[in-house]
Amino acid sequence: MPDKDLTVEETLARLLRLLATEAPDEAFHGLAEAVEARAPGPGRETLLHALRQGAVVRTRLQRRRRREKETQALLETARGLAALRDVDEALEAIVGRTRQLLGTDATYLALVDPERGDVYMRITLGTVTRAIESVRQPKGSGVGGLIVATGEPFATRDYLADPRISRDPSVADAVVQDGIVSMAGVPMRLGAEVIGALFVANRHERTFERDEIALLSALADHASIVIENARLFGDAEATAHRLREANDELARHGDALERAGAAHERLIPMALRRADLADLVDTVAEMLEAGVAAVDPEGVVLAAATRPGHPGSLPDRAPDVAAGIAPDAAGTVRLDATTWAAPIRAGGERFGHLVLHVEGPVPSTDVRILERAAQTAALLQLMEQQVSLTEQRLRGEVVEELLAEREPDWAALERRARRAGPRALDLHRPHTVVVMTADDAGRRSLLRAASAQAARRGGIALEHGAHVVVLLPGVDPAVAAREVPEQLSRATSGRVTAGVAGPAASGRALRAAHREADRCHRLLIALGREGQGATTDELGALGLILDGTSRAQVRALLAQTVAPLLRYDAEHGAELLRTLDGYFAAGQNPRAAAKALQLHPNTVYQRMERIDRVLGHRRWREPDGSLSVQVALQLHRILDHIPLDDLVPG
Repeated sequence: MPDKDLTVEETLARLLRLLATEAPDEAFHGLAEAVEARAPGPGRETLLHALRQGAVVRTRLQRRRRREKETQALLETARGLAALRDVDEALEAIVGRTRQLLGTDATYLALVDPERGDVYMRITLGTVTRAIESVRQPKGSGVGGLIVATGEPFATRDYLADPRISRDPSVADAVVQDGIVSMAGVPMRLGAEVIGALFVANRHERTFERDEIALLSALADHASIVIENARLFGDAEATAHRLREANDELARHGDALERAGAAHERLIPMALRRADLADLVDTVAEMLEAGVAAVDPEGVVLAAATRPGHPGSLPDRAPDVAAGIAPDAAGTVRLDATTWAAPIRAGGERFGHLVLHVEGPVPSTDVRILERAAQTAALLQLMEQQVSLTEQRLRGEVVEELLAEREPDWAALERRARRAGPRALDLHRPHTVVVMTADDAGRRSLLRAASAQAARRGGIALEHGAHVVVLLPGVDPAVAAREVPEQLSRATSGRVTAGVAGPAASGRALRAAHREADRCHRLLIALGREGQGATTDELGALGLILDGTSRAQVRALLAQTVAPLLRYDAEHGAELLRTLDGYFAAGQNPRAAAKALQLHPNTVYQRMERIDRVLGHRRWREPDGSLSVQVALQLHRILDHIPLDDLVPG
């Protein structure tokens, strides 16, 4: 039966069925046309009113279904976001869902740059050109900048024609290139702060409904939550990382304290019981599981120890290690990737360095242990030095009596020497005697360095007659003359001049050796050989001559050679003696002598002829005679520094 032939009741029933079954629009349009085709009358008016009310109901049902659908989509979006851990992935999901729900051509998410203060595109979807992806807008400019500046939603049917929008030319060009016409956007908030905007766009004119703006706002809230959660998660991760680092640092600090405490407990008793340096070095090597050596300031190894698995080459390298440490280095020094050196020092006293050699990195705790061990070593060295100084003082008193001007009571001296302690001076053991001074260094500094050297060799050092005297048992005089001044010059930073004599194996022989060493020292000074060491035998011809001559012979030689020239120079204001000295210094070459004396060669030849007349002969120009004259000239210079009675013992 056609719809126009239905009764009013049947037509109303048909309308209710269409509403109940959510029939398509065509069914409602067909029913409306049938009612309008009916003959005028009360029934037709009633049905038209019913159709109008049904349309209202149908619209509300459609709106409710759309809201249910949107709510379901928001719930699904929230569930999906909960499963995502990456912030970019979560934001891309929101942008994609926004485009799907609102059915737009493009969707954008823009954020405020906290450093620059403008708004930049973070995520874009549905763009056809790349220009819009790099858009940046100041707050207040463009749709995104306007939303961020006002904190209010914004929609436009026609972007280019809307007078409310302040358009940047470059941004407007990007929008035109992408074909965008209509836009709508809402702010993204964190509390009262606007952090960005979520907006949609179409390539045709479109009016965005209030419900669509509300849906867009809900999705923007989701995006804000994602960003805030990411920030909180990042803060939590950073806090957890800092806590883990602090916990690890506390654990390391605890281990370090425990390790340092254990080291302290082992080092202090060693100082109390006055352990020797070798015992200390072995203990430190065991604690640090590394190679350890104690070296003196010259790089001489005093003690060394290694642990299994660690190279034992450190003692061989110790001189190079000591050479690599700057003299003014006050603290622990890292010499290379595997070697550290801590100073063994007490006040201004330097005993050397404690050197650590280990493969791999060295924890700071081990460096602190090395420094504590170096302090303990300094304490041990200081106590050993005090004991040694006491013994040296007692032995020094014996030596002072031995070297005194007045010959001692030999029997009493022997008894005193035996009472000087376990390391008493053995007057019957061969000793080498060294007499020295140092330029640019005080006697106290030289005495301290000499005492340390003597103690290592089992000898004794003392101050006697403005000089430092060292007695070294079992040391060859030539070796002492070469090594002692060299080592003490480095230790004192001065020029050490040393006269050496010996060996002497009795009290009387030691007295004689001391006088010979003193004479040799004075000869070195007189000959301008400061900073050297020598025995009388090493003074060349002069030493041999002095050893086998008498005072009368020296006076006679000077009377025959130097004295006549001195008298002539004094009476005539001449310089014959200076010319003669320059002639021999130039290798008996008159022209070379003239150049050195800044004289004309003829002047030198004339003076040589005058010397012939003053001396009464020309033998001084011949080999035998020239040797005598040269020795006489050296003796003349020496006697300005050393009296003849001291130079040639009676």
